[in-house]
Amino acid sequence: MFGPRGKMTQEALAERADISVSFLSMIERGERTAHIETLAALAEALQVPLAALFLERGSHPIDPDPLLDPIADLVDRLRLGRRDIERLLLVAKALFPPS
Repeated sequence: MFGPRGKMTQEALAERADISVSFLSMIERGERTAHIETLAALAEALQVPLAALFLERGSHPIDPDPLLDPIADLVDRLRLGRRDIERLLLVAKALFPPS
């Protein structure tokens, strides 16, 4: 799964994101554009926020509000996937509708 220096191999990433290695390679080279669902799957496979895929190399994401830490900890502890998180958001939206 991991190549030299502990980095994830292209094959492992493609498998985790459920896409082909050739498609992943084309995305990396800028020859193909991925749909948002594919980008979300890649972010999930890399265990990073989707926004991290759009950061410039060497830049650092803005620190999230510390009030969100318990929610992020819950998601991590329960190992919630994308679909589970979407369901959690639906419940939150139903409990706290916009005013």
